Amino acid sequence: MLGPGGRRLRVSWDLGLGRELGYVFWAMIGVEAAFGAYVGIWPLWIEALGAPITVVGLVLGSSGILRLLILAPSAALADRIDPRTLIVVARSLTGLGLITAALATHWTMLFPMVLGSAIGDIAFPLTQAHLAAHAGEQRVRAFTLVFNVGPAVAFGIAPLISGGLIALFDLRAAFVFAAVCTMFSVYFFSRFAPRPKQAKDAAAPPRSSYREALAEPGVRPLLGMQFATIFSLALGISLLPTFLADERGISPAIVAILGGVGSAGAVLFGLIIARNQWLQKHPLTGVAIAIAMVMGALAVVISTNLVWLIALAFIGRGGLWSAWGLYVAALSEIVRSDRVRPRVFTLSEMMGGTAFSSAPIVSGQLYAIRAEGPLLASLAASAALIPVLLIAQRRTKPGRDLTQEEEAIAAAAPLVDPEAA
Repeated sequence: MLGPGGRRLRVSWDLGLGRELGYVFWAMIGVEAAFGAYVGIWPLWIEALGAPITVVGLVLGSSGILRLLILAPSAALADRIDPRTLIVVARSLTGLGLITAALATHWTMLFPMVLGSAIGDIAFPLTQAHLAAHAGEQRVRAFTLVFNVGPAVAFGIAPLISGGLIALFDLRAAFVFAAVCTMFSVYFFSRFAPRPKQAKDAAAPPRSSYREALAEPGVRPLLGMQFATIFSLALGISLLPTFLADERGISPAIVAILGGVGSAGAVLFGLIIARNQWLQKHPLTGVAIAIAMVMGALAVVISTNLVWLIALAFIGRGGLWSAWGLYVAALSEIVRSDRVRPRVFTLSEMMGGTAFSSAPIVSGQLYAIRAEGPLLASLAASAALIPVLLIAQRRTKPGRDLTQEEEAIAAAAPLVDPEAA
C-alpha cells in the first residue's frame, strides 16, 4: 500500500492496536464470523429438521437457561484456572457443537449445538476483562473498535460466504463454515498473555463476588436497561429469517446474505462512535440511536415486499449489536475496580444472553398468533425505552479507576448493605 509521496505503508497484523488488543481483535473476528455464518438460517435449519414454529422459538431460547447455569460459575472458575485455558476449551466445544448441527437429521439432535453455544459464551466476559486490563484510558473507543467495528465486518462478510455455500451445497454447509471460523478464533485466543503467576510466598489476591459487583454504583440500572433493550430488539429480530421466508417468499440463501447486511450499519455506527468523543462520553445516547436504527428496519420489513428495500433497511438491524457493545463499554467506564470487572462483565453477559435467548420463546408464541406480532411488539417496547435511556444518561457519571491501595482497602472492607449486594 502506497502512502503520500509514494512511500510504502506497512500494515501491521495488529492494525496498530498492540499485541494483546490485536489478539482480541482477530479472535473476535473469528467468533462473529462463525455466528454470522449460521445465525441467519438457524431458525430455518431447525424448521427444516421437522420442528413446528413454536418449537423453533423454544430451541432458539433454550440456550438462555443453559447460559445462566454455565456463566454463573465461570468467574469463580477463572479465579482458579487461567482464563486463557477456559476460553480455548469453551470455544473448542462451540466448534464441536457446530459440527454436530451440520450432521443432525432431526431437531432433537441439536442439543449439542445449543449446549456448545452456551458454553462458548464463557469467552465473552473473560475476553472483555482481558481487554479492559490492556485498553488504557480510552475503554469505550477500544471496546467499540474491538468488539463492534471489527466483528461487524466479519459478521457482514461471513453470511455472504455462507449464502454462497448454501447455494452450492445446502444449509449444512453454513455450520461447517462456522466451525472453521471458530477454530480460527481459538488460535488467537490461545495467544493471549497468561495470567501473571503469583510468587509462592505472596498472599493470594482477594477475590471479588457477584454481590460486590452488584454493589458498584450504577451497575444494577445498567444491567436492567441492557436486559430490557436486548430483549425488546431480539423480540423482533429473532424470527426475521422465518418471517422473510414465509411471508415475503425470500430464499434461504438470500436470507443468509441479508443477515450480513446489518453489519454495515454496525460498522458505520461503530466508526462514528470511535471518532466522536461526545458519544464515547454518552454511551446510553448511542444505545438510543441504535434502538432507533433497529426500529426503522423492522418498520420497513413490515410495510413492504420489495427485496431491495428490505436489504437497505437491514442496515439498521446492526443496531442490536451496537447497543449490546455500548452497554459493555458503559459498564467498563463506571466500574472502578479491575478486581470486580470480570464479574460485572459476566453479569452483563448473563443478562444480555438471557434476554437474547428468551426473546425467541415469546416471539414464537406471538408468531403463531400473527406473523407480524413479534415485530409489532418489538417496535412498541423499543419506543418506550428511548426516553428512559436519555434520562438515565443525564444521571450517569463515569467512575475513576481505583489505585492499588484503594483496591486493597475495598477488598478488605465488608459491604455496607448485604441486601444491596
